[in-house]
Amino acid sequence: MSKILIAGDLLPSEGNYSLFEQGDARALFGNEICNMFAEADYSIFNLEGPLTDSDKMLFKDGPGIKAPSQTVNGIKNLGVKAVALANNHTTDFLKKGYEDTVSILEKAGIDYVGAGIDQDSIKTHISVEVGGKKVCIYNVSELFFNKAGKDSPGANIYDEYIVCNEIKELKKSHDFLIVIYHGGAEYFPYTTPQTRTRFHRMADCGADFITAQHTHCISCAEKYNGSYLLYGQGNFLFARQKKFPNLTKHGLIAEIQLTDSGFEVKNHLINIVGNVLEYDKNQDLSEFYERGKKLCDEDFLVSLFEERKSKEIMFNYLTTYKGRYPFRIVFRSLFPKLYHKWMLRSYSDAHCIRNFNVIMGGRRSEDMFYVWRHILKKRNLI
Repeated sequence: MSKILIAGDLLPSEGNYSLFEQGDARALFGNEICNMFAEADYSIFNLEGPLTDSDKMLFKDGPGIKAPSQTVNGIKNLGVKAVALANNHTTDFLKKGYEDTVSILEKAGIDYVGAGIDQDSIKTHISVEVGGKKVCIYNVSELFFNKAGKDSPGANIYDEYIVCNEIKELKKSHDFLIVIYHGGAEYFPYTTPQTRTRFHRMADCGADFITAQHTHCISCAEKYNGSYLLYGQGNFLFARQKKFPNLTKHGLIAEIQLTDSGFEVKNHLINIVGNVLEYDKNQDLSEFYERGKKLCDEDFLVSLFEERKSKEIMFNYLTTYKGRYPFRIVFRSLFPKLYHKWMLRSYSDAHCIRNFNVIMGGRRSEDMFYVWRHILKKRNLI
């Protein structure tokens, strides 16, 4: 039996920079987790931001995050074989930040997947041999501010037609295919209809194991068409998060056991304590399994999603949509040229980039659809 480990989001934080720079993996991750990585045939996690000392940041909606270049020492000494770069922070510090990250990883002997220096150089997958089987690890991200250009780095972006056809072709030459998907609703311990549909389609095209990262909380899982679908692993070691500590201080390390007859998945519960990790002694996954039983109840999932996301969306996004106030209608009819100039100036740069974020990606489009529907139902308009 061969073992592949997949962990969630990791990025060094101010509270553990020194341990990472010193390469003290045992202090950072604990003996049990270090031993798991040492015994695994292959291991990978999501690197949730660049490793760079550059300070020039991308203008975007949301935080820009990074870690100092020397923190790679702790990652290297954990013994991880590769990191996933298809995420919403991989381009936070522009081309310099991406180049630094790739160079640092290569010097440390750590492979990477899911991004590229430009749109023609995206490394979508890794092919490795594990226990005599040819394994493909495919890494893809939802669209954020992370799309590659002709001369700018970016992630492998989810386009259903392209991704599903690539998975079909890759499965022909591989015995086992893993998809690491960066997306889904943050801080939501279930899944959304859009994410579940995407996972089912990728499974139908040949993916054997699919996991979602980016949610920063443990979600739920299901078996579908012979595939194992994990809708949220939670954090690996991402101690910089302060929101929803009851959700974000826990994660799963997925252990895929490849056998002659197929595969099995064992999930290991881990906890962030302060700025370091510990292996959970109780391994109580009862809530995780209970959530999985509700996956087919779409009415429940949508209702809960609408309720939980509505306040966040209204606070963050709806304030930028002003509406057709009477004053504006009169002003526009009397002074059309001046009105357009005034309207443009009335929106800050942050408003503009936030509105662009809403219409750009599938994640915010789905959020806005269900939140607006929630508002309409509350007002008895639908």
